[in-house]
Amino acid sequence: MNILINKKTNALLLRYEHDRAVSDPAARAAIEQAGMEAHQYVESVAVHELDAERNVRKQRPQDWAGAFAENDRFAEALMRQEAELGVNHLAVHLFPLAPLMLGMHLASRLDRRPLCVYQQNPNGDWWLGYQRDQAPSEEPYFEVEGLPTGPQGGRGHVALIIEVTRSIRGKAVAQFKERHPSALLATVVLRPVRGVAPTAFEGPAQAARAAMQFRQVLDTLHEHLEGCESVLLAMDGPGSLAAALGTAINPETQHPLRLHHFDQGTSTYVPVHLLRPRRKEERPAALLTPERMNEATRVLGKVRDVHQRLVTWLREPEQAELVDRIHGADFLQSHIGGAPELSSGPLYRHVNGSWNFHADLLLGLGALRQSLASDEDWNECVRLLLVHEAFHVGQGGLTSYNYSGSGRTGFVLEVADFDADAMAIEVALAWRRARRGGDVREQGETQTVEQIVWNVVESLRVFEPVRPVLELSERRLRRYLIWFFHACRLSALARRAKDAPGLGLVTMEIVGLSTFPDPDEEYAQQRIRLDHFEKATPVVVAVYFQRRLVREENHRAWVERLFKVIRDWESMPLEEARDAVRLIFEELFSRHRALVASGS
Repeated sequence: MNILINKKTNALLLRYEHDRAVSDPAARAAIEQAGMEAHQYVESVAVHELDAERNVRKQRPQDWAGAFAENDRFAEALMRQEAELGVNHLAVHLFPLAPLMLGMHLASRLDRRPLCVYQQNPNGDWWLGYQRDQAPSEEPYFEVEGLPTGPQGGRGHVALIIEVTRSIRGKAVAQFKERHPSALLATVVLRPVRGVAPTAFEGPAQAARAAMQFRQVLDTLHEHLEGCESVLLAMDGPGSLAAALGTAINPETQHPLRLHHFDQGTSTYVPVHLLRPRRKEERPAALLTPERMNEATRVLGKVRDVHQRLVTWLREPEQAELVDRIHGADFLQSHIGGAPELSSGPLYRHVNGSWNFHADLLLGLGALRQSLASDEDWNECVRLLLVHEAFHVGQGGLTSYNYSGSGRTGFVLEVADFDADAMAIEVALAWRRARRGGDVREQGETQTVEQIVWNVVESLRVFEPVRPVLELSERRLRRYLIWFFHACRLSALARRAKDAPGLGLVTMEIVGLSTFPDPDEEYAQQRIRLDHFEKATPVVVAVYFQRRLVREENHRAWVERLFKVIRDWESMPLEEARDAVRLIFEELFSRHRALVASGS
C-alpha cells in the first residue's frame, strides 16, 4: 500500500468508505468548522474506498479478516512512509462510514498521533466528534455496572456491553450466554449517565471522558480477572465515539477483546475480530533493505510462476476429478498478489481470490532453496503449500487465524491439516506421474511418495519464525511427528514394496513433557520446550495407527534424540538430518513391526 504523502504534508483527510462515499468538500468544510487547516498540505487518502463487490456487511464473519488486515496495512504503511520521509506522526482527520467495530479497530491502530474523528449528520454534513488532545469533561460520561471491584477466580469470558443510542444489553447478553453458557465471569455495562438516547452523545469532551473510562474498565478487568480468556464486546452508538473508544485499546496490556458486529439480517451479534497481542506469525511491518526487498520480490515472481503452471495443469480435463477432490474450483481462478506484504498481517493470507505472501515468508522460501537438492523440489514445496491452503479455502476458510479451539491442542484443525496435507501429496504424486513418469516408474511410487512427504516437512518448517527451533506448540509438534512417521515408514516399506501404501492418519503423543501456555494462540494451547526435560518425570510415547496401539514407557532418550534433530535441522546437511530421523524411527519400528507390516 502506497500513501500519497510528502515532506510538506501536514495532515491526512482519511476517508473510510465501507458504507458510503465521503464527500471531500463536506469533509474539508467540517475540518474548517472545527478551526483547523483543511486545504494546504492536507492530503485526501482512503483506507478503503467504496466498492459494492467488497461490501463487508454482506460477508461471512470469518471473511471480515481482510477488512481488519486492510486497517493494519494502512497503519503500518503510514508509519513506514513517515519514517522514510522523516515526518513525525502526521495528524489524521478520520471520516468513518463503516461498521462500528472496523472504525474502532482502525482508531486503535492510529496511536501516538493527533487524531480527530468526525460524525455525519443525516443531511450529510459532518461535525467533530473526537479530538485526541481535547480535555475530557469533568462529569463522567458512562455509568458503569457490573465491574468487579476485587480479584475474582475462575476461567471464562466477560461480556462488555456499550449502549449509547439504544439499549442492547438484553439481546447481546442473552446471545453471549447462549454461546458461553457456563463461562461468563462478569457482565459489565457502560451507558451514558444522562441515559440511553439518540442524542446522548454531544462531542469531543464527552468522547475524551468516555475513552478514559473505557480504558479504566479494560485495565480493571485485566487486573482483577486473571482467568479471563477474552472480553466479548458489543456496542451501539455513534461511529465517532466507537473510534474514540478504540484509542483506549492496548492488546499488549489488556485481555483479548473480541469485537462483535450486529448483523441486521439475522439480528445477532457475530464475532468478527479478536484484538490480542500479535502472534509471532504477525510480524511488525517489515523494514527491508532494498536488497532484501528485491530478493522477496524475486521469490514472489517464482511463486507466481509455480502457481500459474499448477493452475494451467489443473485446468486440463484429465485433472477434473483431482480438482473436485481438493475443492479447487476457486483455486483455478485465483492469483498471486502483486507485491510482497510488509504489514503486520500473517505470513500469508487468501482474500477474494488473491494469495498474499509476507516478505518474511518469501525470504524464508528463498533460503529454503539453498538446502534443497533441486529447483523441482523447491517448486514442489510451493505447490504443496498452495494446494494445502486451497483445500482449506474450499472447506470454508479454516485456518489457525480464524479457528477457536475448544480444547488445548486444536484437534479439529489437526485433522483438517492432515487431510489438506494428504490431498497436497496426492496432487504432487499426480504431477510427478504426468511430468516425471519415468522417474516415478524407476523409483517406484513408495519412494516417490516418501520424497514428497519430506518436502511436506520442508514446507512446514518454512513457517518457523525462529531458528533454531527451540519450542513448538503441541499441535505443531504433532504435525511434525505425523509426517516424520510417514516418511520413515515409507522409507522402510520402499525396500520391499514399489506401490505406495495409503497414508492413514496417525496419532502420536509424547506424554510427560514440560509445557507452558502458548502466548501466540487465541485458544488455550500449550507449548513444549525442545531443549528441556524434567528429569524426574517419565516420558511416554504413544502411537495409534490403523487400529494398532503402541505405548512405550520411559523412552526419554528416544525423544531427546528426536528433539535434538529438530533443533539442529538447519545446521546439518538436509539428507543427514533426514537420515537421523529415519534411524530414530527405525528403532521404533524394530520394536513394533506391526507398524510397518506388509499391507498395512
